[in-house]
Order: sequence, then C-alpha cells, then structure tokens
Amino acid sequence: MGIPTNETIFRLLDRLAFCTADELESEWVEFKPWDGAKESLRVAVEYAVCFANAGGGAIIFGVADRTRGRDATIRGAQGYDLDTWRRGIFQATRPNLRVEVEELAVPEGTGTLLVVRAPRGDQPPYGTSEGLFKVRVGANCMPMDAESFTKTRVATGTLDWSGEPANRIELADLDPVEIARARNVLRRSNPTSELLQLDDQALLVGLGAIRGGLVTNAGLLLFGREDVLAAACPQNQVHYVFQISDTAVARND
Repeated sequence: MGIPTNETIFRLLDRLAFCTADELESEWVEFKPWDGAKESLRVAVEYAVCFANAGGGAIIFGVADRTRGRDATIRGAQGYDLDTWRRGIFQATRPNLRVEVEELAVPEGTGTLLVVRAPRGDQPPYGTSEGLFKVRVGANCMPMDAESFTKTRVATGTLDWSGEPANRIELADLDPVEIARARNVLRRSNPTSELLQLDDQALLVGLGAIRGGLVTNAGLLLFGREDVLAAACPQNQVHYVFQISDTAVARND
C-alpha cells in the first residue's frame, strides 16, 4: 500500500459505516482523535518517528476511536497552524524529520482533518528529542529494543562499532607482542610519526585502541591476546582491503 494518498484516505473514511477507525489502521495508517493542538502535536512527533523507522506512513487527526458511522467518528481538528506543526515535528525529532502536513476537507465535524505524512527515513534510527524510539510493526508502534537499535545505528554508520568499549576487556588482556608489532609497522611506514615517541598506552590511545580509558572493539581485535580473543570474539577476523579507486582493488588480504 505505502503512504496513503488523499484518495486512499477518503476510501478508508467511507468504510467507517461498518468499521471502527482502529480496524482500518495498518502498517501505513494511524487514525487519532483531536485532543487540542499541543497534545496532538506531541502525538504526531511520536508517530512520525515510528513511521520513519519503518516504511513511512500517515497519521490522520480528527477521527474518534471505537465508534462506527461517519457522523459519529469524524469530528475534525481545529486551532492549529500548519507551519507550526511542520517546524515543531522537525525540531522535536532526532535526526530532524521533514514531514508533510496538510488539511483534508470533510463534510463532518469541523470540516477539516489534519494529515501528517512521514516518509521512510534515510538516517535511522529516529527518535524524539525526549529520547523515545519506536518502530511501526503491523498496526502498532512498538519500542525499539536495544539490539535492534544498535544494529540499525551500526548498519547506517551512525554508530562506530569499532570505537565502542569492548565488553569486560582490560588493558592486561592486550598482547605486548602485538603492540610492539604495530609499533614496528608504523616505524617502517612512517618513521617520523610522533606516535613512535609515545609509551604503549598513549600509542594505543592514538591508534583508537583505547578510548576514555577503556579498550575498544578495535583494540580487542588488533591487540587482544589469543586466548582472550578466542573467548570474547571467537568469530574474529581481520580483513584488509586497499582500493586505489572505487572499482580497483590493489590488495585484499
């Protein structure tokens, strides 16, 4: 179906003669009663990030829950400003979301429904400025669990997994032989590097193997003792690729 057009919304409203608004909701459609401009804007922000984290969708304000019949269900919206809503949703979402906000004329209620269309975002995960992260699952907005949240951030490049702290890994778990090997490699490739003048711990900080006093995932992979790697990251592999252009690979080790 995708994000509904006005024609699709009108067809759904016609079905209110024998369905409740709740029964018409889907992966792309959410109906909401009008609870005043301020409260409804807060709801719009929450559902905008929910749809942006999935396939996009529309929130239609001014439709009551759990009732049948157009006259009883379509009550409309009033007392809002379209530009205030567009700006408010943009400012209250992280990353900022640009949504479409428009009026839909109907014969019932106040004569106007308010429709907010949120596209699928290209920088997920999206959340509110208050730290709420949800995703559309069927006809519901569900909280994003920690694993899904982290996987989404890693996949989209908003989280550098290599720079995150390695779980329960300490400095003593790093191999001095591997640190010395890295120093020798650096000496051969860049003998004037200022990193060569640093002690081992400062060198590891300079290489990104330690951050904030904690060993990073990169530090574990590059310098972890063999037994530590086997226990903490048994699937570990270092794959080196050097590309001299977008299509030409000079080394693939």
